[in-house]
Amino acid sequence: MPAQHDFSAIPLLADAASRYPWQDCCSIALPPGAPAADAAGLLHAFSTAMPPWARALMSLRDRLVSPLGLKTAPPAPSSVEPYHVGQQLGVFRVLHLGEHVAVLGEDDRHLDFRVVLQWRPERLEVSTLVRTHNLLGRTYLAGVTPFHHAIVAASMRRMAGALG
Repeated sequence: MPAQHDFSAIPLLADAASRYPWQDCCSIALPPGAPAADAAGLLHAFSTAMPPWARALMSLRDRLVSPLGLKTAPPAPSSVEPYHVGQQLGVFRVLHLGEHVAVLGEDDRHLDFRVVLQWRPERLEVSTLVRTHNLLGRTYLAGVTPFHHAIVAASMRRMAGALG
């Protein structure tokens, strides 16, 4: 199982270890002297970070899982800023905006997930938390995990470049 992170400073995730048993926590260095990133900066970097090959995979994912009842990404709005809690960003809904942290996520009958974007001095942290509800959720998570790792790694490099 991937390493777990302490989310106690984020009230809606204070009990994350017990509520989200699958956790993938990644960190990447930002260039020395990179400015502090607020929640809006993190969301902007995140919303533009997915590489084209990953966008194609997400489109394929939407076509494959739609008949199974999993949520798919709605069409992207032409303008998303300013960001606000409750806003939809593709398959992600903004759940929390803090000083240097943004939490996105979604719940459905198969699984619930959270993505935590956090700036720390000279570091970007991205954590994914998942709670499955049934066999379909567990099967889906097992199938997407290898792609998840590749997409997160590529997206984090792009985010770090945008924030640096």
